Amino acid sequence: MEIFQLRCFVTAARLLHFSRAAEALYVAQPSLSLQIARLETELGTPLFHRQGRRVSLTDAGQALLPLAERILEGEAEARRVVQQVVGLERGRLSLCALPALDQHLLPPWLAHFRRDHPGVEIRVRELRPARAVAQAVLQGQADLGFVHLPCETAGLSVRALFEDAFALVVPEAHPLAARESVKLEESAGADWVWVHEAQDADHPLYAACLAASFRPRVVCESGSAQGVAALVAAGLGITLLPRLAIEERPGIRVVTLAPPTPSRTLAVLWNPEALSHAARAFLAICDTAPDLPPAEEKLPPHD
Repeated sequence: MEIFQLRCFVTAARLLHFSRAAEALYVAQPSLSLQIARLETELGTPLFHRQGRRVSLTDAGQALLPLAERILEGEAEARRVVQQVVGLERGRLSLCALPALDQHLLPPWLAHFRRDHPGVEIRVRELRPARAVAQAVLQGQADLGFVHLPCETAGLSVRALFEDAFALVVPEAHPLAARESVKLEESAGADWVWVHEAQDADHPLYAACLAASFRPRVVCESGSAQGVAALVAAGLGITLLPRLAIEERPGIRVVTLAPPTPSRTLAVLWNPEALSHAARAFLAICDTAPDLPPAEEKLPPHD
């Protein structure tokens, strides 16, 4: 039983005239008659009484008509819904990001997307570390993931967005607080407050210290950049944070690092085999530079 066969049947049943039904469907009458005959053969019973040029429904045809009409209405609704999703009138956008990125990077882009596509539902999930974000995208739990590199991205497409420069965050009474810029290696002997997840050698923050020929002497840890900044403000030590994660607060000073300034590459990930229409539209927005602190360099897009 095919949709076109049902459409031929319903049109003929409403008009009770094969020629007029064929005209309404823009097909030849023999073609319409053939489709109805095939439907009758499949169902094993006549659907019309044929009396010359006049036709009327059999009892089987009368029983089928309301069901066929509902099927055609469902088909029309299915087409409408799909076109709404394709046209971004409805649908869902699911994003996954590292903590600082969902708080400081995504909001301007999400506001832009929401203005253009108010009917699309948006969901943002925060995960850490970066490999957990990549895994969520790979497993279909998110359309797009926002991470720093390096990150395990096998099976995913990657687009570098920009470089997020690092800076020292020190107590306002610290000797380095009055400096305009500092080489990272000058802070090697300090007490450090550290983000717990940044203790692996491949994490950009820890890697920056190793590149400056020292390992930070960590005296206190916190699970977030905001927690680390609060500990710095309390005088427990200094820390190293990406500019994107730094929020001004009483008791701290942000000190620029002298060139070559260490940084992290921020990137967006997606599964090329499962990219939704909403995700494609959001990726286009990600090509625009966000309103970020200075010292970030936009990288060219690439897959």
